[in-house]
Amino acid sequence: GYCIHEGNTYLIYEFAEKESLDIWLSHDQSEENSLPVLGWRQRVQIACNIADALNYLHSYVNPPYIHKNLKSSNIVLDANYKAKITNFGLVRTAENRSENGELRVTQHVIGTHGYLAPEYLEHGVMTLKLDVFAFGVLLLELLSGKPAVFPSENKRTADNLLFMVMRKVFEGENVREELMGFMDSNMGNEYPLDLAYSMAQLALKCVDQDMNSR
Repeated sequence: GYCIHEGNTYLIYEFAEKESLDIWLSHDQSEENSLPVLGWRQRVQIACNIADALNYLHSYVNPPYIHKNLKSSNIVLDANYKAKITNFGLVRTAENRSENGELRVTQHVIGTHGYLAPEYLEHGVMTLKLDVFAFGVLLLELLSGKPAVFPSENKRTADNLLFMVMRKVFEGENVREELMGFMDSNMGNEYPLDLAYSMAQLALKCVDQDMNSR
C-alpha cells in the first residue's frame, strides 16, 4: 500500500522480519552468533514462493511485468520464512514485440552480474524469459548456498558463474555424485537427493542459453 504525509508519498511493505535471502545463504556457520541453517523444506518453500510471485507478475497482471533485477538480495523473508520479491525499481512491462513485430531491445542494459540472461546481456532483448533465467540462478543458490558469482580457486582465472558450474556438473559422468558435492554443505545430507536432482534439472532449464527453451 501507500500513504501520503505532508505532501510526500510513501510505499508501505509488510515487515520482513528475517531480512533478505542472501544473508541466510552467505553467513558463516563457524561464527558464534551465526544464523540457523535453512533446511531443505524451507528452501523448497522459498523457491515455490518466488515462483508464485513471478507467475503473478507474468500471468495475472495486464500487461505482464518483467522484474529485471531478480536476485537473492531482493528476496525477503517474513517471520515464517515466506519469501517475497522486493525492489521493483527496474520493472518494465512485457510488451515483447514492437509495432513492426520485432523483439523489443534496449541499449541500456542494467542488472546484476550472474543473473543476466545472455540475450539481454549481449543484445538487450527484454522478455519474461529474463526473469525465468534469474529464477534458475536463485534455485542454484538455494541448492548450493553459493552466490551467483563466486571467486575461482585459481586466482589467475575469472570468477565462477554459478549456472556455468552447474552445467559442468551435469556434463560429467557421475552427475548425482557431483551434485552432492555441489549442494550446500551446511545442510549435511539432510535432503532428498532425488528431489535435489529434479530441482537442479529445473534450474538448468531456466538458465538455458536459448530463451525459447526456458
